[in-house]
Amino acid sequence: MGFFNFFKSGEKTSNNSISVPLGENKIIIPDFPIPFGYKMCWYAIKNETPQSVIEKLEMKVVSDSNWEHGLHCAYGSEGFIFVSPPVDGHILVINMPPDDGHNIVKKHALLFEELQYYGTHRVVDYNAWAKFYDGQIIRAYCYVGERGEIMWCEGNVTTEELSFGFDKFPSNTDEMLSENFDYEHLPDEEHVLAIAKAWGVDTKFESETYEKGIGFICEGLCHT
Repeated sequence: MGFFNFFKSGEKTSNNSISVPLGENKIIIPDFPIPFGYKMCWYAIKNETPQSVIEKLEMKVVSDSNWEHGLHCAYGSEGFIFVSPPVDGHILVINMPPDDGHNIVKKHALLFEELQYYGTHRVVDYNAWAKFYDGQIIRAYCYVGERGEIMWCEGNVTTEELSFGFDKFPSNTDEMLSENFDYEHLPDEEHVLAIAKAWGVDTKFESETYEKGIGFICEGLCHT
């Protein structure tokens, strides 16, 4: 099964009995952020509110949701998206559909002052990160081990990436064909989480004191 088909097949979790809270009488209890990031694609959008993000992405709100239930639905097979409450100055949009060429990401970046994109999937070895300002790519990188391909590499290596030694990663697929290429110099999911933390949001939520909050479960993401 190819990478993008694998993501779309709903194999992120073995729990297929996902129920979304519906009805005005459902009590949603605020909770603290819950770690995530493995086998997931997400946005971190700066200087926005959950409501403005939902409006700009033209999504439909299905229900209010806390972190626990929101991530439960995001990791399910029905394609629900969890829009988080503010965390470290960002709104997280969790369970973005990956797209070959990352054209959806590029279009969505035009809607916001700053948008970051991240993706991991250990089964097909998909690892990606990107940062945009005013719709312009500052830095983007994506490696898919299943294909043995650097799918996306634009912009200069950032200071944060340099501090982690990311400049050792190949900038194109041809570099990997060299006899001297060291296959230890390829990204994995931990590199993605590390740069996400360095660029603004630690999705392991280990080092800060966070507030309890409520976000939204959404569907109907705008793809154009």
